[in-house]
Amino acid sequence: MQVTVDAWDPSFADNPESPSRSDRAVVRADVELDPSEWRPVEAPETGPRRIVVVDGVRRIDARIELLDDTPEHQGERWPGLCVSWAAGAVVCDLDGPSSEAAVVDFAVERGLFAAVDPGADFGHYPYRKAESADPGELINAAQTAMAELEAKVASAVSLDAELSVLDGPLRGRTRLPHAVGYIKSHHRSYLQGELNAVVERLRPGQRTPVFHLMSGWPRYTWYLRLPGTSSRGWAGVARLEAADDLSEEAAIALADATAAALPPLGSAAHKDARAPQNLTPIAGLERRLKRMLGDPRLLLRSVRAASREIA
Repeated sequence: MQVTVDAWDPSFADNPESPSRSDRAVVRADVELDPSEWRPVEAPETGPRRIVVVDGVRRIDARIELLDDTPEHQGERWPGLCVSWAAGAVVCDLDGPSSEAAVVDFAVERGLFAAVDPGADFGHYPYRKAESADPGELINAAQTAMAELEAKVASAVSLDAELSVLDGPLRGRTRLPHAVGYIKSHHRSYLQGELNAVVERLRPGQRTPVFHLMSGWPRYTWYLRLPGTSSRGWAGVARLEAADDLSEEAAIALADATAAALPPLGSAAHKDARAPQNLTPIAGLERRLKRMLGDPRLLLRSVRAASREIA
């Protein structure tokens, strides 16, 4: 097996949360209110006193290409990705006039994602099998590994939390107690007509009624507007998800908890270009986790050294 190494290949699109346009969204809007009665929902006066915010970061350190020059494969080429990822958790104590936040757990992992085993040691990057050599599948495999690490970190620290906020879709992490997925950007609109207009009328701290969504996988979901932007359109709007196996009452209780707890955690525009959706604990945790991924130049050098030994 011959190996070539590049720092990056632009053909590897890095946007795993972009949905497939072939996924047809099926919405059941009568979970909390009848569709004819839909309106902005006010946050309750009291909310959770202790929440856990979990996030992960990943970085593609190198693209490799495996060339199988054995006679039976006649020079077949296989792409691969050397990826580093980290996950961490911040505990926010919201009891009292001021809140306190502290990083309580974190972990870092690396892997070489490819459809074939190179049969050699890549040092920091143990082999992880991908289902195909398609670049999108390699990235999805890395994203899945990061989500698994996030779930592992969350399960270790969220037992006494009244709300666990996991950055990104909740898919694959639905077994965590009191967990919601937190989606900052919107690649498509799931609501139509007057229901969609309710999102645009939200004031800071208000949310939409909970609705059930089937688009690739089933879950409860709702929209929440954070403070710090105008109350028009979709500025400052985040979408949250809860597990499908919850009762409707439990999903609504989680929606109320997010409306009470998350608006005060919204980031400020002069500090964060993704404000206010990029919650302050998430922004701080991301910065710390990125530092923990290590020096990409040294890691790339180690991959190239390993490839020379294989050759």
